[in-house]
Amino acid sequence: MKSRPKSLRTGSGILVGLVLSLLLAMPAASATRDAGVRGNYRGQCRQLTKQINHFEGSILPLAIARGNFAWERATNAHVKRLWNRRADLCPAYGAERTFLVKARDQIRRFNKMVDLAGRAALAFFTGGLTGGLAP
Repeated sequence: MKSRPKSLRTGSGILVGLVLSLLLAMPAASATRDAGVRGNYRGQCRQLTKQINHFEGSILPLAIARGNFAWERATNAHVKRLWNRRADLCPAYGAERTFLVKARDQIRRFNKMVDLAGRAALAFFTGGLTGGLAP
């Protein structure tokens, strides 16, 4: 009979070990590539927002004030990388990025239309001396 409590303790120890390992594995399983869709990166979103604000508010004006164009370009590139990473991780900022891309495409289409209308007006008002609508 003495061996029964020992085997019971061993079995319960294994069971507790399995339960603990499952509890520790659950957060790791939720940190997958699509975890941003579920909003599991809230702390990183805040950190990236603070970094973007710091670089845009402090570092970029300093680079501009000193007239260092390489530093300014590098800072702008870094802010863009941070902004895209934040948009990848955070659903709210991802929607903002999608909206901005759509708006930029609409602006490009509008600018092309204005350019074409300007060329047509120039050709009309000069009597075709400018070469028409060719680029």
